[in-house]
Amino acid sequence: MEALADDEWGDEAIEARDGGSTTCPVWRCGFNSAEVNGRAIRELNLDGLANAEGVRIVGFVPPALGLLSLQESELGVEKGALVARSAQGTTLRGAQLIGATILVQSPGSLLPLPITVLGHQKIDSWAEGAPQVSTYALVYPDLNALIGVRNVCTGDLLDVLTSAVTVIGGETYDLATKTIQPDKPRWLTLACAGSAAAKLQLMNYGPQSDFDGAGHPASLAQRQATLRMITADYCGTGHSYTQNGTPLHWENAAGTVVSAGELGAMEAVWSAGGALCLEAQRLASAEVACDLPACDAFSLAEGEWVTYVPGA
Repeated sequence: MEALADDEWGDEAIEARDGGSTTCPVWRCGFNSAEVNGRAIRELNLDGLANAEGVRIVGFVPPALGLLSLQESELGVEKGALVARSAQGTTLRGAQLIGATILVQSPGSLLPLPITVLGHQKIDSWAEGAPQVSTYALVYPDLNALIGVRNVCTGDLLDVLTSAVTVIGGETYDLATKTIQPDKPRWLTLACAGSAAAKLQLMNYGPQSDFDGAGHPASLAQRQATLRMITADYCGTGHSYTQNGTPLHWENAAGTVVSAGELGAMEAVWSAGGALCLEAQRLASAEVACDLPACDAFSLAEGEWVTYVPGA
């Protein structure tokens, strides 16, 4: 599929969709990882299994909605959004979940810690024609915080009530190797704004996303190529040759995610194994540990993504 030209989309539409081309708004740079009291909750199991930090879900309390709040509900993730279903057939999603509480237990703590859904917002996907993405403000009590609660997303978050998490169901991510761990139906990933997983979701490459318009997600190879591209894992070893806020332009093979403005110097063509070729680097001073050919003989047809370094 040939990519639409910028003048067919309009610069404002593209910049709103892809998070801006060289600027660094919330969902482009973001707030690092999700945690409570210093323990990571990036990955949680819906059946109560402990994650790598020993944190596990021990309960879910629906919002106070009269008699509905008395119904026991089960939390799940469908199409990249939180959903609560009761045995009586009640389904809560989106703004209906505001006020709901996820109870988590950490090693050494006597009492469960409540994580409250304090906000919900739908934001535009970065992919042309894709549905909006649900985002959530998740907070937990912290007596040392200015207003008594803290957002689960760490970093320079000025407004703790910002909806800064998107939810990815059925898949987790190994941050050391930059690899996708697929086919985990009872696990969810809390992807904070600016994280590689959140960008993957916003690009419509989530495991529950409708990538082809017919209800099918991008393949594992396509998703893996996207993760390598976002993290600048040129060699496919898990090492990132980039840093937060580095400008980058991109274009995918489907033509659904294309940065606005002049693309700049070609950086790389990307596949599931990393960069197929390399020209201008995101960080010019980085010493890349693998030998990659120049991109003269490569095009987007050989990979899933092609990236460009603006101003290079």
